Amino acid sequence: MNYIDWIAMNKPNADMLELLMALRHQLDAAQHGHGGALITAFADLHGKSKQTIWRWLTAFAGFDSKRKKRNDAGKSSLSDEALGFIAATKSVSVRANGIATKPTGVAMNIADANGIEIPITASQINRMLRSRKLDTPTQANARNHIPMRSIFPNHVHEIDPSLCLVYYLGKKQMLMTEAEFNKNKPASHDKVKLKVWRYVRYDHASGTLDVRYYEAAGENQRSLFDFLLYTWGEQPHRLSHGVPKILLWDKGSANTSAAIVRLLDALGVDHQVHATHHAWAKGGVENGNRIIEMHFESRLRDQPVDNVEQLNASAERWVRDYNANAITHVDSRIQRASGDKLIRDELWQLILRTPENLIKMPEAHVCKWFLTGKDETRHIRDNLISYVHPEMGKSQKYNLRQWAEFYSQNDKVKVSPLLLAEGAIRVEIDQFGKAPLTIQVMPAVDFDAFGRQLEAQVIGEGFDRAKDTVAERAAKQIAKTAFGDVSLEAAEELLRKNVRPFQAMNDGKGIVSHTHLGKKDLPTRLVPVGKDLETSAITIAATTPVELQRMSLVTAAKWLRDSLGDDYRHTLLAELQKRYPDGPTEPELAGVLADLNAGRTVAGTARLKTVN
Repeated sequence: MNYIDWIAMNKPNADMLELLMALRHQLDAAQHGHGGALITAFADLHGKSKQTIWRWLTAFAGFDSKRKKRNDAGKSSLSDEALGFIAATKSVSVRANGIATKPTGVAMNIADANGIEIPITASQINRMLRSRKLDTPTQANARNHIPMRSIFPNHVHEIDPSLCLVYYLGKKQMLMTEAEFNKNKPASHDKVKLKVWRYVRYDHASGTLDVRYYEAAGENQRSLFDFLLYTWGEQPHRLSHGVPKILLWDKGSANTSAAIVRLLDALGVDHQVHATHHAWAKGGVENGNRIIEMHFESRLRDQPVDNVEQLNASAERWVRDYNANAITHVDSRIQRASGDKLIRDELWQLILRTPENLIKMPEAHVCKWFLTGKDETRHIRDNLISYVHPEMGKSQKYNLRQWAEFYSQNDKVKVSPLLLAEGAIRVEIDQFGKAPLTIQVMPAVDFDAFGRQLEAQVIGEGFDRAKDTVAERAAKQIAKTAFGDVSLEAAEELLRKNVRPFQAMNDGKGIVSHTHLGKKDLPTRLVPVGKDLETSAITIAATTPVELQRMSLVTAAKWLRDSLGDDYRHTLLAELQKRYPDGPTEPELAGVLADLNAGRTVAGTARLKTVN
């Protein structure tokens, strides 16, 4: 209450006003320094405090103490720089939990040792720090947190796993006590091999809470995965459910694991981690943890449970009643900035105003597909890839023709399914020197009675050429460089007719590729004198050529298939037979592999593709 309000509510009556006027005259006549005794005696006589009497005298009796304000009031002989240094050196010695570890006297001593004059006492400095908001408690709460709001239920969820005070030894419930389990006694924690972890979900718009417990050595991917399936799925005891648009949580190893990230991406959830030491960004779930500790876990000492299954069953009953404000003598409503106290379940039910925001969680067996944690790859053949979507349960074709300019036929692409999207998948196409191109593709659904795509070109009804792939564009550039402004098909025809390439270069003389060799002067070098081999057997062996064994064509084809993998073509066996009727030797087969990897044929000639 401010001074004006206090005066209005504590106005003296007429008799008291007359007595106050008499007291004022006594004070005016009294010698300096004796006024306090008169005030004390008057206050004791009438059963009032001295502060009340002073206020009444000033407000209603016109009393003025006539004390002059000092000219240097509000000023100090301590410089602003000195005070700033003391505040700073105290601030940098504050622990993460907000506890200050450097007394003001120590800070003053450090300042003095560094040539900063400190002419006042520690108590005066502390008063100055408080008045200028430089003291440790004020600075601990200095961050100005911007209020955040979510615009509908399931817009933003906050999830936080934390260690529960409950644990089990056999079938006996135990509670961690501060005396036995604190940060200075890590061995106490180590003896509990399986701890109980509490996973809490908080809906930012409605404030609805959900909790589930897991017995494990620590936070892990499987517990978190199971909790997401549980808390976003429909449960008989809980009204709130569904997949959120945004998820806020800590940057834990389980949260950022491949399976969890893949699932969230597939569900279309924008998952965000708050910055280190900024737990206030998800203060709702932090407060939810405290609520669960105080309102639910505090009950376990009075009525223990034997295992995690019983613990979860009891937690479900508490969640049901707490969100509905149905616990006798407990007001579990949430108070908003408007001052209104609102029931959490009733707030969540407002999602009925925007039913499109209630997104059902897919079946558990579909979501568990992501626990494999492996990347799926597919080869592009005729602009199509085949993929068994976990939600659809059968192989489907996906047409990439629209993006043909970014890949070559038989290229590998990375594939991952999108859930709740009618069988859509996400495809990553590698780009040289750039980030991969990520596209979203729906399965092909329009087929004729013969199982062919309706969008395919009908034979004899026009000609719709496919977009050039990356390799085809490169092939056209090669053809243009070698034979001039001709089509790819014409360039291949000229190559088959053994027409000399690059004829337009060097003023129509063509390029020089070997006649320039053997003309450059070489440096004079000392040639060492060789030594004859002394053993005739070795001499014979060194001068007699070794007959290399030829392998069968089938063996050679298998060797190429193992070496080429997906790039192996069944026509290679016939090509090998044509070049090596008796089968190739191992060096000859290695040469064939080098030609194939370089884009040449088995015969070692250049190979250009024709695209219809």
